Amino acid sequence: MQKPVNQDSCPFCQSVNSCMAKDENPCWCNDVVIPSELTALVPTQLQQKSCICLTCINLFNENPEHFKDKYS
Repeated sequence: MQKPVNQDSCPFCQSVNSCMAKDENPCWCNDVVIPSELTALVPTQLQQKSCICLTCINLFNENPEHFKDKYS
């Protein structure tokens, strides 16, 4: 049985992602460049369903190899 997708949590660290995609106001992620290398790491079942949090985006940008080691 597949675990349900929690759209409010980051697919990597499971913290609250603060996604505002369903809100009237633009989401914070509209102002952030999210590397395609990072989005490619999102598990298939969560792609286009769960947003990456800003902390994980920043961690990946600081050290992609360390991030991949931690979350792959």
